[in-house]
Parts: sequence; structure tokens; C-alpha cells
Amino acid sequence: MKHFFIGLVVGLLCGVLGYSSFHTCVVCDKPHIQEDSTTIALQQPEFFLSDSITIDKLYEACEYYNIQYPDIVIAQALLESGFFKSDLCLEHHNLFGLYNSRIKDYYHFNHWTESVKAYRDKVQYKYKDGDYYEWLQELGYAEDTLYIPKVKSLVKKYTSGVE
Repeated sequence: MKHFFIGLVVGLLCGVLGYSSFHTCVVCDKPHIQEDSTTIALQQPEFFLSDSITIDKLYEACEYYNIQYPDIVIAQALLESGFFKSDLCLEHHNLFGLYNSRIKDYYHFNHWTESVKAYRDKVQYKYKDGDYYEWLQELGYAEDTLYIPKVKSLVKKYTSGVE
């Protein structure tokens, strides 16, 4: 136990002093690299570091979170957020109009990337296979009867057009 606390104090001192160190963990006896916060920040994709959103950044986030049919999903975000200008998007970082039916309110996120992850975890996980547009229609994703034609139009205009 004494070795654990010594290792903890040394690790804290290295972190406070800004050193990166390599040492063997006294608890698990495995090599450990102590990194400072600058190193950790540099390892994250650039879009995490930006509060502003663009189509390119959204596409990177879709790739990062393994979103299927990113062009369609980006078109949905453009439509749902009014090209990233809606109050829900600007104030609560909700790009897709994701609604929490349990509390009868829209989801609020701390960063727009959380909205992308939520789309994957709350909507797209239900998709198994087949035509994605048909699936969105069957899912009842939007009440607007012209939703799918609008999304298709945005895909052709603002993304690579791959459906």
C-alpha cells in the first residue's frame, strides 16, 4: 500500500509539473505513460475542439461515430436545424430535432458532437438493412409528408450525393 501512495504522489507531481513520464504501475505492474492535458487534447479529432459546425465537420463526426449513410444524415441535420441556425441547434446543440418522449422535451446537449452520437444511439441503431429513406419513412422520423423528398434534395445539393 505504501508503494501505491508513493506512485500516486510521484504521478501527481509529474502531472502538476507538466512532465510526461513512463513508469511501471505499482498496482497492476504494467507499463504506464503519464500524459499531460495538451497531449490528450491533441489526440482528439479537430471537430471536437470547435463549437462551430460546418458540413465538413459534421461529416468527420459521422465518420468518427460510424454513422451509416452520412450524406443522408447530414441532409437530415441541415433540414432539422435550419442549416445549423435553429434555436434548438444554437442553444442546445441538437442537430436532428431529437425528442425525449419521457420528459416531453427536446434533448439538450453540451456539444453538437453529442447530438451525432445520440442520433446513432437513439435512432440509427434500429436500422438493420434496406433502403434508408424507406426506413426513415417507416420509422416515422418526421411528421412532414415531404420530409424524404426534401432530404433527397439536400443530399444532391450539399453532399457528395451518395445515397
